[in-house]
Amino acid sequence: MVRNSLALLFTVLFSWISVAATAGNGTLQKVGKKYRASKLVEMSVEKIVKSELLGKETKYEGKIYLANGKFRWENTTPEQTLLVFDGSTIWSVQTPPKEFGGPVQVAKGKVDKKTRSHILISSLLGEDLAKTFKIVSEKKDGDLIHLDVEPVQGGDLTVKSMKLVVKTKDNTLRSVSYLDDIGNQTTMNFSKIEFLKKENKKLFKYQPPKDAQVTDL
Repeated sequence: MVRNSLALLFTVLFSWISVAATAGNGTLQKVGKKYRASKLVEMSVEKIVKSELLGKETKYEGKIYLANGKFRWENTTPEQTLLVFDGSTIWSVQTPPKEFGGPVQVAKGKVDKKTRSHILISSLLGEDLAKTFKIVSEKKDGDLIHLDVEPVQGGDLTVKSMKLVVKTKDNTLRSVSYLDDIGNQTTMNFSKIEFLKKENKKLFKYQPPKDAQVTDL
């Protein structure tokens, strides 16, 4: 389950970068170029998950950092979690609530050619995900452009459809919304996006606490 969740996360969050580089879409090409050229991208993220099975909506808030094919997501509410990709290893960290106590739960996994293809982390590494996703429509609303994206046949079938919202004034990705294969709708809204000139390498390094429970993905 954790492996599948990571696959879906990396797929929807980074596929637009690769599509931007290869799809011939002028809007996305500008956005992708800007993100890839930055030493460090920092942004706030609000993730809203509407569960078809449970019939409820859950909202998460946190920060995302991107730099040179590396990734960090710090989630602060309603629970404290951390997801880090340092270029070769994925770390998924869950901190139990103080009232319950207990050790930090850590899952880690190495990314090789086989697993890279499985979780579609290839988008981080500049491979061609345009073979996996295609842009099916584009609509303009003021300085916002709404794009509908679908997986091509033989692509990642866990994502049934995806919508991107780009702000043309500053060439930033403002929203990603996708429907998964069990009917859940997930929307990630990005704000306070900063393109920094200096990379902070410490953000993409992780060492589990001595008392942490560490398992393999």
